[in-house]
Amino acid sequence: MTWDRDRFHAEVARADLFDAAYADDILVRLAHHSTAIEGNTLSLGDSFSLLVDEIAPAGASLRELYEIANHREGLQRAITAVAAAEPLTVGLVRELHAALMDHLLPDRGAFKLSSNIVVGAAFTPTPPERVPEAMRQWAEQTDWQTRRLEGAHLLEAIAHSHIAFERIHPFSDGNGRTGRLVLAYQTIFRFGVPAIVTADLRSEYINLLEEQDARGLATMIARLLADELDRR
Repeated sequence: MTWDRDRFHAEVARADLFDAAYADDILVRLAHHSTAIEGNTLSLGDSFSLLVDEIAPAGASLRELYEIANHREGLQRAITAVAAAEPLTVGLVRELHAALMDHLLPDRGAFKLSSNIVVGAAFTPTPPERVPEAMRQWAEQTDWQTRRLEGAHLLEAIAHSHIAFERIHPFSDGNGRTGRLVLAYQTIFRFGVPAIVTADLRSEYINLLEEQDARGLATMIARLLADELDRR
């Protein structure tokens, strides 16, 4: 189900982490940039119109509209998890994926059943039969590190977990968007604001993932967090 703005605001108010204006600001930028990295052609202004004014941009495809609009429920679920200090579990990741892929994927929230590829990437994702165990181990390690590490060690661990998630590629589609929403969960949990990878950083970001450069990605995340703290 795709949520409307009133329900999003009600859930954000219940979580009591952000005011409505900043929650909208996060939502619009996260939805726009995360989908633009994957090829969505709607502009930042289009995303604002859809998510804040609730007016669909003329000529937009239904798929692109859902890719943006589904971030309402996805972001709310991440915010609720942070507010309740929920652990990062396989179940939570599957819930985030299901929210993001509503109306887009018949197997939303379910792990892939056949092999998939990352176009242009040199690595082969984890085979489907190994995904459940790989994700269990990933979630346990990621949650432990996110809660207990500090400083540069924390940032590098977050970066490493993000790269590892993309290497597993556990879902048939929507892995990038889900991984970036998990990144938002981790950074809100520890820093009070999300790290939002912007579309202008796409080439650098993809290269860091391809090279498994956790230190370089950690530097990018630190820069994004500093900008976000200033923006808030």
